Amino acid sequence: MKWQNVPALTFAILVLFMYLFTLSNLLLFYYSAVFFGLSSIPLTYFFYRREIAEDMKYAMVQVALLFIAFFSIFSFFLVVDRNWAINLPVLFFVPVLVEEFNFRYVLQRILLRSINRYGALLIQAVLYVLYYSRYVVADNGAGYPFPYNLLMLFSVTGMALIYGLLAAKTKNFIASTTLHFVIWGLFPLLAAYPALASVLVQT
Repeated sequence: MKWQNVPALTFAILVLFMYLFTLSNLLLFYYSAVFFGLSSIPLTYFFYRREIAEDMKYAMVQVALLFIAFFSIFSFFLVVDRNWAINLPVLFFVPVLVEEFNFRYVLQRILLRSINRYGALLIQAVLYVLYYSRYVVADNGAGYPFPYNLLMLFSVTGMALIYGLLAAKTKNFIASTTLHFVIWGLFPLLAAYPALASVLVQT
């Protein structure tokens, strides 16, 4: 196997194990997916360190904004909802960092770099929707009956395009990670607005 295929393999295994977890509820599949999702970061860096170094060369402001967003939301919920604050570091890594690095960087930026960036954007969005369609098919669709399944898939499509556009514009995954985390981090506040929460959930 060519070394260039290693990030693609870890990406495929991540998707496979997440599907198996959603369909079976076996935690072994979940932890396996998390393992491969996070291990893709050092593996991709090892094989594509020159590209990553170039992409991250001018990203220090973006990284600073990500840390500011994280610590601001974390500090806020330490005061108003300590239980949610405790969950935020986990949410930062899974699903936020795992998804943004693997979909918006490994897939969109590296694996699809041979095509134009808008083609890569559309492909990652389609695969992201397929990735989240596991919730639609789980338990014979009990979690998202019609027409809520269409609403969920439509919202995932929209957010995949937004995250992908940010990644395409910045040539890295930091800005999309920041937005993704802010949406997840503020979810207890968004839940006060059911219409908005229902659109953003699972994105």
